[in-house]
Amino acid sequence: MVSVELKGIHVVRARLAGGKVAEYHYAWRGGPRLSGAPGSAEYLSGYQTAHNTRKAPQTGTLRQLATMFRASPEYERLSDHSKRAYRRYLSSIEAQFGDLPIEALNEQRVVDHFYRWRDGMAQTPRHADYAVSVLKRLLAWSMKRGKIKANHAEDIDRLHRADRSESIWTEDDFKALSKHASNELWWAVRLAAYTGLRQGDLIGLTWTHYDGESFQVRTSKSGRFVTIPATGACQALMKDIAKRQVTVLTTGRGKRPWTADGLRSSFRKACEKAGVKRTFHDLRRTAATHLVASGLDAAGVALIMGWSEDAVESLKRRYVSRSAVVQAMLVKLEGAK
Repeated sequence: MVSVELKGIHVVRARLAGGKVAEYHYAWRGGPRLSGAPGSAEYLSGYQTAHNTRKAPQTGTLRQLATMFRASPEYERLSDHSKRAYRRYLSSIEAQFGDLPIEALNEQRVVDHFYRWRDGMAQTPRHADYAVSVLKRLLAWSMKRGKIKANHAEDIDRLHRADRSESIWTEDDFKALSKHASNELWWAVRLAAYTGLRQGDLIGLTWTHYDGESFQVRTSKSGRFVTIPATGACQALMKDIAKRQVTVLTTGRGKRPWTADGLRSSFRKACEKAGVKRTFHDLRRTAATHLVASGLDAAGVALIMGWSEDAVESLKRRYVSRSAVVQAMLVKLEGAK
């Protein structure tokens, strides 16, 4: 008898009333249940039919749009971390709206169904917001490709309203983290605080991106080349970082480049030990304040960060100018003694 290995089979075991354990097989997690004994003709036929249907979704539906989006250059340009998240949320969207005809997506009343779906995830607002953002991205892509006439998810409000505008790393935060971070993690954190690079761009930074005075980087989110000046402190840090690989940053174990999951996990553990309540993303705001304080104008900082000039000016007024006022007051007080 020829043995055929089927990929992705999801097996669920359940204990029945009499104590016997029943086993149920599905074509994939969340997929259709397979009938017949494993390995039988009925079983194999059901598996093949399920996957053929999955590969060739019903035309004229949202599921078809999702399949086309996954095969698009825009999807391919996403980072590996983003792709993993998108796969999860696209599957959720297909489970809820996959059979929805494209004509229905053009109707204004479909937004009510979108809101009900979002509200069903209200207990986990960040999860709900991410799911909606993926739906928005899918429909925006479909609209640009001429597949639908309107994106009725575009104006759906966010549920999570955390304000992190005050989340700037202080010297006390850095000092506390330094006691629990490896050299390699410490270099990553400080370089993020000097450059403002997102985590994905940071771990992909190579020595060829750095000329001794600045970094020339194509950012993954905007796809634009940006020039990030290296302040004196940043240049000193670059001299301290050991050259081990093509990439600037490496792990301590095996001297390999960081992965997104590896850096995220090491950072989280070090922050927990240090009692630091900041996020890695907060280092971007910290970097912006350093760049402004170093003399870079708002337009330059906005280009590097992908922000508006108004947002940079607001940051400048809140942190840089306030710090300057405090320093001036201290000078006056010292002089009055």
